[in-house]
Amino acid sequence: MLDNALLLTIIFIIVTTVVSIVVSARRKDRCLTSFCDFMVTLLEKDSKRVWGHLSIETSGLELLYSEDSRDEDHMETSYILFKEEYDSIYLLLRFHSELSEANKRKRIQEVKRAYHPWPPRLLARKARNVANTCKDSIFEVMGLAMTRAKTANPALATVASQQQSVNRAKKVVTDYLGRAYDPLLEKHIGKQVVLEVTTDEEGVQEYIGIFEEYSRQFLQVMDVSYMDGEQTRICDIIVPRAHAAIRHGAEASPEDR
Repeated sequence: MLDNALLLTIIFIIVTTVVSIVVSARRKDRCLTSFCDFMVTLLEKDSKRVWGHLSIETSGLELLYSEDSRDEDHMETSYILFKEEYDSIYLLLRFHSELSEANKRKRIQEVKRAYHPWPPRLLARKARNVANTCKDSIFEVMGLAMTRAKTANPALATVASQQQSVNRAKKVVTDYLGRAYDPLLEKHIGKQVVLEVTTDEEGVQEYIGIFEEYSRQFLQVMDVSYMDGEQTRICDIIVPRAHAAIRHGAEASPEDR
């Protein structure tokens, strides 16, 4: 018969594997998800500019063109960017003037939720933040317990994949929850902030707007005045954290309070 400790270890491996599969299937960046189905303009670091309706999958994003585009001897209907290529993103822009009436109403609801979040939304954030804060400690305890169990019972050493299972589950959960809870950023959610973005010339461009959300890879700021060529356009911005940061709190205008 199987030793109880060995049986528990096998059960744990099965459970963590199932959890990893389920979480991986649902893992999408929460900043990018908020732009899903909206008309979005993608600016890449090499100055390439692409626009279309944003679709998000766990493996990357796709911009669906409103009209087919001819490129030499073929027609293109969309632009695909895989998750591993997200570092090439400079900015994702959602220009208000390009939104349909339905999407304008949907975006306004986002702004209202940012300024005046509903209690269920606040509760969900707190639950996620608690999970982020505790996850490392939980996995450390699990790893220690399994190490001691192997020492006490050599039979457990035959289950070679158990530590890899812990590490795999830890990575999946970490990627799903995003970067650990950041109290500095959390207290500015729904408030005016100054977003600093590093330019190609190693300079810094500042944008003022409402801090909407952050994830492991991105920052999202809304109601930004953006200089697009020779005209100023109002938009919402998502930018990779690799070259951007929330640097200052800002004073909200009276009409926004």
